[in-house]
Amino acid sequence: MFRKRLMGRITPARLCLGVLVAACISGCGVSVTQANNGVANEGNLKQTSTVKRQSINVLDRGITANDRSDSTYKIIEIIEEAKKKGVTKIIFPKGRYDFYPTRAQEHYLFISNNDEGLKRVGFPIEGLDQLEIDGQGSQFIFHGFMNPFLVRDAKGITFKNFSIDFERPFHQEAEILAVDDGSMDLAFGEEFPYEITPAGILQFVGIREIPPGYPIFERLERRKDVEKKYGYQSLLEFDKEKRETAYMVYDLWIGNAVKAEHLPGERRVRIFHPKLSGTVGNIMTFAPSRRDYVGFTLTGSEDVIFDNITIHHAGGMGILGENCHNVTVKNSAVTPSKSRYISTTADATHFVNCSGEINLVNNLFENQKDDATNIHGIYAMVDTILDDKTIDVRVQHPHQYGFEFIDKGDLLELVQGPSMITYGANKVAEVERLSKEITRVKFVDTLDKRFQVGDSVAEVRDYPDVLIKGNIIRRNRARGMLLNCRGKTLVEDNYFHSPGAAILFEGDANFWFEQGGVSDAVIRNNVFDNSVFGVWGNSVLDVAAGISDEYQDKARYNKNILVEGNTFNVYDKGLLLDLFSVDGLIFRNNKIVKTQAYPERQIEKEFFNIEHSDNINIEDNNEFIGFE
Repeated sequence: MFRKRLMGRITPARLCLGVLVAACISGCGVSVTQANNGVANEGNLKQTSTVKRQSINVLDRGITANDRSDSTYKIIEIIEEAKKKGVTKIIFPKGRYDFYPTRAQEHYLFISNNDEGLKRVGFPIEGLDQLEIDGQGSQFIFHGFMNPFLVRDAKGITFKNFSIDFERPFHQEAEILAVDDGSMDLAFGEEFPYEITPAGILQFVGIREIPPGYPIFERLERRKDVEKKYGYQSLLEFDKEKRETAYMVYDLWIGNAVKAEHLPGERRVRIFHPKLSGTVGNIMTFAPSRRDYVGFTLTGSEDVIFDNITIHHAGGMGILGENCHNVTVKNSAVTPSKSRYISTTADATHFVNCSGEINLVNNLFENQKDDATNIHGIYAMVDTILDDKTIDVRVQHPHQYGFEFIDKGDLLELVQGPSMITYGANKVAEVERLSKEITRVKFVDTLDKRFQVGDSVAEVRDYPDVLIKGNIIRRNRARGMLLNCRGKTLVEDNYFHSPGAAILFEGDANFWFEQGGVSDAVIRNNVFDNSVFGVWGNSVLDVAAGISDEYQDKARYNKNILVEGNTFNVYDKGLLLDLFSVDGLIFRNNKIVKTQAYPERQIEKEFFNIEHSDNINIEDNNEFIGFE
């Protein structure tokens, strides 16, 4: 397959993961702009196998619809049959299909930007070449603690015409009934079960999700019930009417042991914390403490397509693509079900160290607990210099543990940590994985004398071209999109309404260790509709980099950005552009329209902020409408 990336030195944990998911627009009550010409170079993604197509109808293999029976074991058998016999299509006639963790496959997974662990997987798609799963409008309902899809070392995988959801979501929601100094009264719906311990601590619990005909031993089930805990770590308030994060609210990090007491009335609770605030009638959401249950995990795979897929919920990211080549998400959606306020509990989509093309076309991304997408590479910090050719590098962030991105023969860029300046490159002669954090690398050439502990390395690869066209991004927490790719990036004909920056270009080697540095980005014909009504950014378009003070005069991290023909609806004179460490940006032929959507803020600097940047051209042909 495309990248082997899954060295067997840690057993059974062997992966770096990636996932891409989306969801049907039909039935979402929104109109998504239809993009002319669809996906850039989509011909590259067409399956070229000359093998005669064979298909399996799941009803012919004993799977039944609309009866809540467990389809997990049989779909695993069908996938194995497809692999052995060269079957290229699995068909689910329209209906509801349920999947439970009891008979799912177990894999210890390191999933980039999510949490590692032993996972139960419903659809393990490994080593297949050319497979389409067509749901024909079906609902796939997952139960308990499980990861729906794993695509590993596969090629030519297409998902189409189905939605995924969880019976019991991984987050919590409650209506705010009253707010007092240090306390808040909440009413929880039935799908968010809870208990208050004898010590007065609020805990969220699971429900018994047992398929029909499953033998039940009450004493054992009670023991299992005790283990079904849904952890939490922070609160975030949503506007009940607008179904978006409330104006200028922030995450309140409360830990996982909030004091609480029962109140008179059904499912009413008073919680206690000194910093509680909110508006009566709004919805308070509890974020899960971990990102354990990604919807679709893609790793080391190529030519993966999502077409008319809806992701209603996942206990982590919707789609994570890692070390993948060519991924397309089109005509799809990430959107909540059942009047919930949260869809995925982290990013809708996320791509790490990918190549080829990443295409997001005609999708709806809404109410995810983080960004619509984040596209970036990985920096690993130099931990030890052993000799003039050998180093140990360490992945720093816990969500990067287990990530394998260095192979023999790879070219690594050498990056000065404080300045983010690349000052050389060296080819890998040998590589040895020592642990989930440490990798030993021996280079072909002698190390650059400037290279030192605390600097970073990153893979020089076929950086993907990114097309983001005809999407709706709205009602989520945080930013719209984080675009940190060195290939060509085109963002056009999209609608953005995000509480933070609509688009963020960034990169750092001191916290997230995400490789960025755009070199050719075009942002045109988009509508940026009253973004930055929250606390996740200072500007509609934000360009930043993690560069230390002493290098800010000479380091230029992001380059060659064109912003033209866009409409910026804004509710005050806040920043449209906040630029730091940029070389080359043109802002032209844009409309900036004053609205009354939110209360105006105290503005320190109007519209444009430019620091430590060169060749910035804000042309006179931009039109400002409705300002005094």
